[in-house]
Amino acid sequence: MDLYKEILLHLLYKQDCKVEVTFPNLKFSAGEMIESAAYCALAEIQRILQDDELTDEDCFQKIEAIVYEFERLGSGCGDRHDWG
Repeated sequence: MDLYKEILLHLLYKQDCKVEVTFPNLKFSAGEMIESAAYCALAEIQRILQDDELTDEDCFQKIEAIVYEFERLGSGCGDRHDWG
């Protein structure tokens, strides 16, 4: 994250506030969208793990694919994922 965003997030985190965002043309609730994305990610993770075609040496690649799924959804996997 760049310095500008880090400082802004830090300053905003300390503030009491209420933020409301609306999407008038949105057809699904935030919960429905999260559930759908989470289910799709879990299905993809299961597919990756059930792939018996890969050797044990390819296990690293399975983990990398799972991390990629989290990142695709906008969820980082921490600072330890710097080998990709």
